[in-house]
Amino acid sequence: MDITVAICTWNRSKLLDQTLTRMRTLKLPEQATWELLVVNNNSTDDTDAVLAAHAPHLPLVKLFEPKQGHSNARNCAIDHARSDLLIWTDDDVLVEPDWLAEYLKAATAYPEAGFFGGTVDPWFESDPPQWVARHLQALEGPFALRRLGPDVRPLAANEQVFGANMAFRTDLLRACRFDPALGRVGTGMLSGDETTVIARLRAQGQTGVWVGSARVWHFIPSERMTTAYVWKFFHGLGRTDQRLVRHDRTGPQLFGVPRWMVRRYIAARVRSLLLAPWRGAGWAESYISAAAARGVIDECRALAGAEGAR
Repeated sequence: MDITVAICTWNRSKLLDQTLTRMRTLKLPEQATWELLVVNNNSTDDTDAVLAAHAPHLPLVKLFEPKQGHSNARNCAIDHARSDLLIWTDDDVLVEPDWLAEYLKAATAYPEAGFFGGTVDPWFESDPPQWVARHLQALEGPFALRRLGPDVRPLAANEQVFGANMAFRTDLLRACRFDPALGRVGTGMLSGDETTVIARLRAQGQTGVWVGSARVWHFIPSERMTTAYVWKFFHGLGRTDQRLVRHDRTGPQLFGVPRWMVRRYIAARVRSLLLAPWRGAGWAESYISAAAARGVIDECRALAGAEGAR
């Protein structure tokens, strides 16, 4: 077994069907083998029927994870992976036919590398609004896009890979699993599951490789191309940041929140409101900053409340 591909899914059977249909076009080098693990994380739609329809056409292994949460589902896949290279993607992507072949070539060319990442381009459900097209680079996070060029090369220390298109040496993940306290749970917007794993691997001396030629297209539904969704994403990022970093709460506070963070939020929010009619670069920067700061504030208050209840 050369490659394991893992997909974690929850109530997106229609998109999953498209993803698996495209995976039937994958082309691997002669003699290369692969398995496809699909982890059903408590879906209540017809996910099982979709998997049954594709099982005769793909090396598909159906798994079930009863503990809700993306990290729990990912850890389930790690437990069942049989190959040395574990490639992750989402249930709402379209892969290019040479996707796996490109990862296999990179893993062979860089035997010392511990993790890899590939290109994630947008697959819009409808034409994006002008402000989305204008600020697409700043919105790579909310839309899970990653575009660092077409080359295959070592990743720089400040470059991240995204979960819609990333790979790891499986033995490293068995020793460095995903944290169930981070990542998506249901409709929640916490993140940080994959970035935390990568940070831990880098701290251990592991290096990464960018595989620009391993390309997928990530579905962006119309309802995500809204300012409300962008706010929700960066608010979740702020909450995640507070869980990971724990900004200092020993100085002057307002209801358990550092005063400097409250000032940052107010300044960014006011600026974003003033610049909203034009939605230029200044508006995008301040809007994102305000959403993240509010996320930190709300998580600080939640932590203060939990500490007060003890």
